[in-house]
Amino acid sequence: MKDLVIMCLTCAILAGQYQLGLRRKKLFGALLPAILIAVFTALSLAVRTLALLPIGLACIAAVVAIWCIGYANAGSYEKKNLNKMKSKDL
Repeated sequence: MKDLVIMCLTCAILAGQYQLGLRRKKLFGALLPAILIAVFTALSLAVRTLALLPIGLACIAAVVAIWCIGYANAGSYEKKNLNKMKSKDL
């Protein structure tokens, strides 16, 4: 059950980050990686180990990559929505 909750939370975070990329929100797209950096740094300092560093860097890289994919697809997403609005107006 715990693994299912973690997977759902991870999917929700990545989906949200993708949507921020589609909306071309650079500030909000940078906010989540900054929060993750702060969390992993605080956890590493609390435990006094660098064992969490590779996991944290992988998570941050995944979140940034998902945002970049959304940002790259933003043009086609906007064009599709514009065409949908035009077809409704006709």
